[in-house]
Amino acid sequence: MANNSDIAWKPIMYMVGTGVAGILIGTLIVAPMMQKRKAKKLAENKKKETAKK
Repeated sequence: MANNSDIAWKPIMYMVGTGVAGILIGTLIVAPMMQKRKAKKLAENKKKETAKK
C-alpha cells in the first residue's frame, strides 16, 4: 500500500527546486545589481546637490 502513493513527487520537487533556484538567483545576482544601481543614483544626486551650491 505504501508503494503506490497518490502524491506525484516529481512536479512537487520540480517546483521546490525552481523556487530555491529563483531565490538564489535573486539574492546572488539581482540584489547586488540593485544595490549598485541605488548607490549610483545616490552618488548622482549628491553631485547635483554639490553642483547647485
